[in-house]
Amino acid sequence: MIDRCIFADVLIEGLDDWVPIDQLIWAAREAAKGRDWKEFFVELLHFLLEDDLIQIGELAAEGFSPWREEVREVVQLVINDLERLSWEPKLGSRAWIANTEAGNQVARSLIDC
Repeated sequence: MIDRCIFADVLIEGLDDWVPIDQLIWAAREAAKGRDWKEFFVELLHFLLEDDLIQIGELAAEGFSPWREEVREVVQLVINDLERLSWEPKLGSRAWIANTEAGNQVARSLIDC
């Protein structure tokens, strides 16, 4: 089980706006504690998607456009995009995070984390 405080800032920021994937990378790097942070990032991303706390998608003229693929496919799309950017997206990734309603509820419970 992943400690919810690890991703608290990402979900809390997601209450007000879409969040760049950079934020989740930073959270994974900070929390990896001796583990390979990229592997931990993938685990964290998978967890958040499986628990329906977030959606991954792109920003378009009409707003956030979620990717509709299955979880493992979305995770692979994110990995491919990050590989393209040498895992240093600096807001250049196509992948953005949007909270689901469940994610918003969890975010509100994590404000004091």
